[in-house]
Amino acid sequence: MGITIEKKKRENGRFALYLSFCFEHKRWRESLHIMLEPPVDAATRRMNREKMKMAMAIRNKRELDFLANRNNVKSSQRSAGVNWLDIFQEFIEQYQGKDIKMVKASSNYLRLFVEGRPLYSWQLNRPFCSQFYEFLKRRLSGHTPAGYFNKFKQCLDYGVERHLLPANPARNVRVVTQNEFTKAILNADEIARLAATPCPDHEVKRAFLFACNTGLRWCDVTSLHVDAVDLPNRMLHIVQRKVEQHSSKAVLHLALNDSALTLLHAFSPTPDGHVFALPSYSYSRRMLMAWVDRAGIGKHITFHCARHSFVTNLLLGGANIKTASELAGHSTIRHTEKYVHIVDELKRKAVDSLPPLPVEFDRQAVLRQERTASGNYFSDTDSWSSADN
Repeated sequence: MGITIEKKKRENGRFALYLSFCFEHKRWRESLHIMLEPPVDAATRRMNREKMKMAMAIRNKRELDFLANRNNVKSSQRSAGVNWLDIFQEFIEQYQGKDIKMVKASSNYLRLFVEGRPLYSWQLNRPFCSQFYEFLKRRLSGHTPAGYFNKFKQCLDYGVERHLLPANPARNVRVVTQNEFTKAILNADEIARLAATPCPDHEVKRAFLFACNTGLRWCDVTSLHVDAVDLPNRMLHIVQRKVEQHSSKAVLHLALNDSALTLLHAFSPTPDGHVFALPSYSYSRRMLMAWVDRAGIGKHITFHCARHSFVTNLLLGGANIKTASELAGHSTIRHTEKYVHIVDELKRKAVDSLPPLPVEFDRQAVLRQERTASGNYFSDTDSWSSADN
């Protein structure tokens, strides 16, 4: 364990200075951007000695920062030596949201981005944050890069609250959320086909079909309690777990249709009052994939596709965007607008799927047939003009 100063020979007899790190069986180098000139005279030698003193001062301060961080020493300079990979781990341990897997994935990609090296406060600036976001966009697709980067920003906010950073350097990094859909959609016929197909796990089937009729997320389905179900009034009253900490519309009052009520009555609740007795998410996903394959639906379906299908089918059924937004529990209509693009695309595909005419439409041939049948020998232009009038 330690930090040393290394020299690397350059052209014309010059030497570049580096800090060489060796901590926890990991080695790396950082350039000091200090260059020693060839010692051709006394003045140059004095300048080189001053540069070496400066490099040594930087080296000593960096080692003190490491030691302060390693031994949890509280000091005014401690934030400079804090390894933000450790801070991210602290953030994960205190995180209360239900999207904890996304937070952990963001941390893993940050470690991959810095190649496992320590990440310190002095490195956290806007260019670094922008580069990390571009790294995520190269590695991932759809909405995932924006989601992971937003969790990284939340970790930086956590550091600001602990006075480890004066401000969040990622605050002004523009994150573009794509409108394209990355999840498959099930239409009404495909959902009916699933309902008629046996599933390896009956609870997975019941829960997924219930989500297709209510739009509930996996975390809300697994935690759904009988107290949230108002059978006499055919209503469901829940707090959306994913957004309960930051959305003004986390409380959802949802009307239950006949299909949803049938699924609720299909089985008795668990001893602890939960509506569904579901296995783990990974096992449920495998059962869902086997079920979809058995039904002959050639789409990549996850549990969250049920929510997307719910909103899309509402809009296809004629619901306005405000109603669909409220039923989905979206905080703003902006979140629902992306479904409108999907509905428009589905309508376009439906129109384009109409069969073509059996022969090429020949306007002149049609006119000749009409004139022959009626005995009308006006010109083509007169015939069409009279027809239009």
